[in-house]
Amino acid sequence: MKNKMIAFFSGFLFLLFTATASFAQTNEVYKKQIESLNKEMAQAMVAGDSDKSLSFYTKDVISLPEYQPMLMGIEALKKSNEEMKKAGWSVTAFNSKTLNVISGGNYITETGTFEITFSMKGQDKPMTDKGKYVTIWEKQADGSLKIKIETWNTDNYPSGN
Repeated sequence: MKNKMIAFFSGFLFLLFTATASFAQTNEVYKKQIESLNKEMAQAMVAGDSDKSLSFYTKDVISLPEYQPMLMGIEALKKSNEEMKKAGWSVTAFNSKTLNVISGGNYITETGTFEITFSMKGQDKPMTDKGKYVTIWEKQADGSLKIKIETWNTDNYPSGN
């Protein structure tokens, strides 16, 4: 009986460690995939390629932008992007750093930090901001990932000047 219990617990511990290692490897694979997608998205943003930028999102995306109402659906996100472009807002540099990836089911949650440089109509020079974000990616039928939910905010307190 004692030998059976030792064998059972040994087997259980082996499965637990194997599952944990496999989970960590899966998250590392997703992290690399997401980092690559983030680089592509940054290039599209700097190039002002709205169609390419929107291709990273699901049709039913939920975007929780800073200092703005919630955007629900790809059409709302597209309209917001068009309004920003018409107002003379453009991204001149964008860098993100994925800090953590947690996968479960059809979703991968990414947390990270960003630095963005942008210009606005009437500004003498571009502004730079830093902050953090959470993105929930959804696995697609073809194995690709698309953004399902996103939110971000600045590390800088607005001065109101």
